[in-house]
Amino acid sequence: MKTEQHPRNRSSIEHAAAAVLLILSTALVACSTVGTPRAAGISQVAPITQGQKYVMATHSFNVFIGPSRARDAQAQTLSQTSPGPLAALAAERGKVGHENLAVQMIGGSTPMQHWKQGDGDDSKNIAKVALNKGGVDVFTMSPNALMPEPGIDLFGDLVIKTNPNARILVQNSWSAWDGTGVTASVGGTERPKFANEDHDKADIAAIDGWLASLESKGGYLERMRAQLEGINQRAGRQMTYVVPSSNAAYTLRKEILKGNIPGITKQSEIFRDGMGHPTTPLANVVTYTWYAAMYRESPIGLSALIERNDPNSARRELILQQIAWNAVIAEPMSGVKGTPVTLDGQSRQVAVR
Repeated sequence: MKTEQHPRNRSSIEHAAAAVLLILSTALVACSTVGTPRAAGISQVAPITQGQKYVMATHSFNVFIGPSRARDAQAQTLSQTSPGPLAALAAERGKVGHENLAVQMIGGSTPMQHWKQGDGDDSKNIAKVALNKGGVDVFTMSPNALMPEPGIDLFGDLVIKTNPNARILVQNSWSAWDGTGVTASVGGTERPKFANEDHDKADIAAIDGWLASLESKGGYLERMRAQLEGINQRAGRQMTYVVPSSNAAYTLRKEILKGNIPGITKQSEIFRDGMGHPTTPLANVVTYTWYAAMYRESPIGLSALIERNDPNSARRELILQQIAWNAVIAEPMSGVKGTPVTLDGQSRQVAVR
């Protein structure tokens, strides 16, 4: 998870004409989507209709989008217990073939740690084994505070070699401990005096400052985009994309402060601890962000993650979906274009015809 310091520590449905242009520009895809309901803010580029096979090199601020696993203490192994929330969204939209091929999870990690996993024995490196096997549509990375980061380039070149038609999706994560500390992987102690309730101290001005810092000249996102563009140049095409999970997370926190998130009154309710591990609402908004980026279509209107016994859940999930969609289309390297929507928890379905 990214732990770069923050400044204080260093609606609508698209017009019919746009829909017509969409169909004219994506005629080959239209036949497969005739009559399929799509949410407001429909993508202006063709959605990816085929389920994606993906490999993750990840940490705890991202791993939850994939398969859930349980540890067998006796066998000292992890076994999959469910395909996970991203798979549930893909299944709801009929993305046949969606599959997680491999997860390499290292807590608080950088891509370089994933590259070095196995200590030189690549047969023990889950991510490298999966990439060398081939058949990968999407490879995901989740950097930490260091940017640019050498492991990103190394994995980028490996993907170019082994899966030249694949996409690389890279998460921009929210800061751990609200930027008051850094993880051990980038020289931190992992023990700042920052409790979960300290998340409630951030006001809208502070959060806006974090967002501005990310987008500042020479800031984290500029450096990330520049490194990813280097991979694109070596690949001879756009292969890399940014998944703006931080933007979605910070927007969610602002909406909580405004009193706009049903069933949630404090920012600390979306975290499990001071470090910033997510509870369900934050995990879900990040999952919707990944769905929009991976499939290039709005998640608005999906119901797979609604908690049926929670009267606030349905409207809350819609707002989370709206937040995620707006974040993805605002990111210039997401590969997704579309119309922003109003954060009102109202679903406005339109059909692609």
